[in-house]
Amino acid sequence: MAEALVGEDTFRKVFGLSKKAERDFATDLVAALGRLDRALLPPPATHPLASLIAEGPRAVDRLLALVERGSAREAADAADALAHVLTAQSAPKTTQERLRGALKSRAGDADLEALLAKTLALTGDEGFLAEQLRRLSDDDPGVVATAARLLGFGRATFAVPALMGLVSPERFYESRWIIWALGEIGDARALPALEIALAHAFRVVDCLIAIGKIGRLTSLPHVTPHLLAGHAEQKDAAVRALAMILDKNREGARVMGALRDQLAGIIERDLADPQAPISTSVRFHMLLCLARLGVHIDIARVRKYLGLGPAGPADARASPFARATPGGTRTGSR
Repeated sequence: MAEALVGEDTFRKVFGLSKKAERDFATDLVAALGRLDRALLPPPATHPLASLIAEGPRAVDRLLALVERGSAREAADAADALAHVLTAQSAPKTTQERLRGALKSRAGDADLEALLAKTLALTGDEGFLAEQLRRLSDDDPGVVATAARLLGFGRATFAVPALMGLVSPERFYESRWIIWALGEIGDARALPALEIALAHAFRVVDCLIAIGKIGRLTSLPHVTPHLLAGHAEQKDAAVRALAMILDKNREGARVMGALRDQLAGIIERDLADPQAPISTSVRFHMLLCLARLGVHIDIARVRKYLGLGPAGPADARASPFARATPGGTRTGSR
């Protein structure tokens, strides 16, 4: 068995895996997937300021001091660490003020400026985000793209109408970040613009991922055709989008009736075909879709569908894809 990547407490509280057989299965599955597809599950990297990140809000003052007075490398590491810490909480005005001051005093170092701007956007600084909204009207596509990216980091819902108006083939370069920002903001008002772009085959992969992040069941008719007819990259994006939509609508997904059965059938047909030209990443997300549709698959078929070889001695009940839940459908080996 592979070495566990996380402790038992994390397995229990975060993943809901309380039995040893479940934890062993999860550990082996993660290790096997990492060997098959390093892009899907890359090995964990250690942040140089990991100990301060672990302290959370208590470390903000020390990280800000490094941003303000540390070397360029120390300031960059501290800005990145602050982004980790401040993403999960609201930042006080004093923190935002110090970040704005650092952004001015550190002007000239483009990489550090970009990190500080991202961190400031993540804090939700209203003045800073309002300035990015104004920059969406700039003639320079690079300025527009950067502003859209920062509005996305800031989850700036007030910018949705302006961003929607910029989703256009005439804005091909900056549209990538505009669409990404709409997905990050997650406001359903953006769906018409994204779905129209998708229907016109404009930035298909970007639109699919953004639609998935917004996560409305009403988007399924726009996503599912790309499970069938899209090229490899589009199919990957479509199955990821479907997995995200189903994740946000687990109960609704299980009462979709005929549509649920059709989706599950399409996905299982691809998974059951060993010659299907689909990557490990696509197969993994297809299994997530089946689980979120309430389809339960035994451990042998999980391994078969992922191309992991025969099952080990672990009890089949260890598989998170094979649990019985109310309203779910269990499928046996075939």
